[in-house]
Amino acid sequence: MLAAFLISGLSAFAEDFLNNPAYIAQTGYDATKESAENAALVAISKFFQMSIEVKAEERTTVTNVGANSTMTEEVFVNSQTELFAVHYTKPRFDKKQKQYEVTAYIDREEAWRIYEPKIEDSVQSFEQFYSNAISQSDNLSKIIGLSRASKEAKQSELIKKLDFAMILNPDRAEKYGGTRNKISDIEAAIRKIAKSSSVSVKLSSDYEDRVSKSVKEIFSKIGIKTLNENAEYLCSVEISENTQTLPAGIFFTPSFAIQIEKAGEVIYSVSRQLKKIGAKNEAVAKQRAFSAVAEEIQKSLQSELAF
Repeated sequence: MLAAFLISGLSAFAEDFLNNPAYIAQTGYDATKESAENAALVAISKFFQMSIEVKAEERTTVTNVGANSTMTEEVFVNSQTELFAVHYTKPRFDKKQKQYEVTAYIDREEAWRIYEPKIEDSVQSFEQFYSNAISQSDNLSKIIGLSRASKEAKQSELIKKLDFAMILNPDRAEKYGGTRNKISDIEAAIRKIAKSSSVSVKLSSDYEDRVSKSVKEIFSKIGIKTLNENAEYLCSVEISENTQTLPAGIFFTPSFAIQIEKAGEVIYSVSRQLKKIGAKNEAVAKQRAFSAVAEEIQKSLQSELAF
């Protein structure tokens, strides 16, 4: 059986690791030396899993600033291959229990020397994105920069890496506390900047306000006000329908170009060409085309203005 953690009768050698904060140690028991060793390794894996889950919950409680929290992910150390620098005590057979006892232990300092280089690149990359963002004087440029920094942290799974680091060696990982705080504060920072910003949306064409609603929804999600006039920013959306009448029906090959400017200076721009979309009925074809344009525009803007 895969047995539990600490029970009476442990060897003095095992106790040296279990009671020493310089080590992460767990003991496993089973009928053979190999299975007892595996049980000890599983116990260490569970220790990381439980510790990280608690930290994730604590982080969610602290950073939840609205109906939804951006930090609700759980981290699982469920693969033995994710663990490293694991050593084992010599198996000891407990005659009374009729099973072997093995303690698996990790020297925190040794493990940190191996692990720190693995997270340093991710930390430096995020810090560069973050530094570039906060150096911007324009509000929208700063929001886009912070959004990119947030995306970089998510893609590199930086929070997961920092969580693991805090379990592995809390003293050493403390140096990255500032980075962790920056990641956690990005959403609040974006909302604060957005609150003082406004935009007006102008379209060359639309169908049933599909594109207009889609664009305004993105700005609204982060807190930028949309105004009909006298806004800080102007978001212009140029849509080309590229219509063809064929024997099979009416077809659109739509494209769009978005430009967001402030006082004549272009802050952000993007353009896309969509695939051919059509139907026998022109109204249906047009509805499908503009729905596709609205969806693609939303994806494009969301990639730059999401938390």
